Amino acid sequence: MMIPYDQTYGSGAQSLVLLHSGGMAGEEWQPQIAALSKRYRLLVPDLPGHGKTLLPDDQLSIGKLAAAVIAMLDAEGIASAHICGSSMGAATAMYLSLHYPERVEKAVFYRISYQKTGGTYEQTRLMADPAYWQRFGLQAWLSKLHEPQGGVEAWRRVIERVSEALNPAHSEHSHRLEDFARLDKSVLIITGDRDPVSPLADALDLYRVIPNCGLWVMPFASHITASNTWRSEAFAEEIIRFLAREDKSS
Repeated sequence: MMIPYDQTYGSGAQSLVLLHSGGMAGEEWQPQIAALSKRYRLLVPDLPGHGKTLLPDDQLSIGKLAAAVIAMLDAEGIASAHICGSSMGAATAMYLSLHYPERVEKAVFYRISYQKTGGTYEQTRLMADPAYWQRFGLQAWLSKLHEPQGGVEAWRRVIERVSEALNPAHSEHSHRLEDFARLDKSVLIITGDRDPVSPLADALDLYRVIPNCGLWVMPFASHITASNTWRSEAFAEEIIRFLAREDKSS
């Protein structure tokens, strides 16, 4: 199994893996690195098909991403770790929590629903359009970020693969609410209050069914404007506070 390129920070007794959004790379987490690395050993990979980690067969799936994270933990000699994922990275964190529960201590699901429907997938498809990112002035940054994938235009294929991996017709990111009722670990859900990709209603459903779960709703925030880069200090503080909780009643 492919071991993704990753950067490590800090030397805490507990390990924390930060999984980036689709179309991004580990660099997405830079605003949180300084605060989180003071308390945890951070592993920040470029997931397969992103940044410096290639995807040999050009077919992306959530299961492949999860397997790559497990391979990284094995290579680092880490039996279990906290997992924090954003969007596609959160879909991977969900998959890990359900399919590799012994490898996950606590989990943070940021900007993700538990399933893809026709409506939310249509929003994901819009984000696979290069014009979407050009509107935010991010095309030059994405071009440089994903140049190792095959040149300056490779970023276009990167975002297309993410959309393909989340297609509800065949995606591994398709769970039932009752699947989460058996989670035996603490979970924090973070979402924007008006995110069309990850609806607040879905976050509330998850919050109600996961036995030991917290919920942070960012006001006036859609999928992009809920970005941890724009609330970096508060975001890191919430992660630290959640991971430091000792039990359900804290």
